[in-house]
Amino acid sequence: MIKTSRAIADILIVDDDSSVVIALNKALNKIGRIRFASDAKRAFTMIEEKHPDLILLDVELPDIGGLEVCSMLKSALETENIPILFITSHTEMGFEEKVFDVGAADYITKPLNPIVVAARVQTHLDYHLAIRLLEKQAHTDSMTGLANRRTFDERLIVELKRARREKEPLSVALIDIDEFKKFNDHFGHIEGDDCIKSIASSLGMGLKRSTDLAARYGGEEFAFILPNTDAEGAKTLLSSLLKSIEHLNLSHAPEAKYDVVTISIGFSTIKPELKYENNSDDWAVVKAADHALYKSKENGRNQVSYESIDSH
Repeated sequence: MIKTSRAIADILIVDDDSSVVIALNKALNKIGRIRFASDAKRAFTMIEEKHPDLILLDVELPDIGGLEVCSMLKSALETENIPILFITSHTEMGFEEKVFDVGAADYITKPLNPIVVAARVQTHLDYHLAIRLLEKQAHTDSMTGLANRRTFDERLIVELKRARREKEPLSVALIDIDEFKKFNDHFGHIEGDDCIKSIASSLGMGLKRSTDLAARYGGEEFAFILPNTDAEGAKTLLSSLLKSIEHLNLSHAPEAKYDVVTISIGFSTIKPELKYENNSDDWAVVKAADHALYKSKENGRNQVSYESIDSH
């Protein structure tokens, strides 16, 4: 039987009682890497440095109460999905409701039973790993491994809000494989799928920043979201990617205009200094990029074209 490797879980214990910390470390050291914080301030610093896979949180802390800490973590987009288990000696009426009201996944009562602690922690780690895998599958194109159209749509809304709030430029590009139907008709659908995969891989590797998004938009079409990227920066990047696809030297169909497979690109940019009162539609930048893509195709393909949102 082939064993699959599992990433080591990062577990953060937030408790100012050294005896509890020692007991938890002993119970959990075979499950994951353990980190400790004795107060909320230190815990927030450690969470910012590296998001843990699970947090064990004492209700009573010397600076901020555990319930408030949990509520703060659950209200932040970056930490809302981290499972939090309370460690507590509270058993009074209504405490259980308070724990779940602030978003905790579970709680463990003192005195601690090492077997129970390990079992509950492992259960929640497994559950949240499964959820993350399902979410990743739901947001990934199965053929290319790039983000899918759903992810593009969701991320665009987030990045548009961020661009407006931070007064930063945002560029969106649409990319199409030139004369792909001729390629499919000549080489067949299996070769066609391989062609899409090769181009997707090259496009994905061409984006160096973690904040950039490359997505398969549908069929042989792809899309980029480039946060904090002005028109000049976007054109430089996209022109480089245009050449990288041509240099893959993928033979095209004999009937195609070019001997090798090429792409056409259209893009548009939201400029922070403009308010776009007449273009409040979140998809205005995408529509402008789509018009620019059409322009690239009309002008001979294998080129990058820009269109301003203001022209619509």
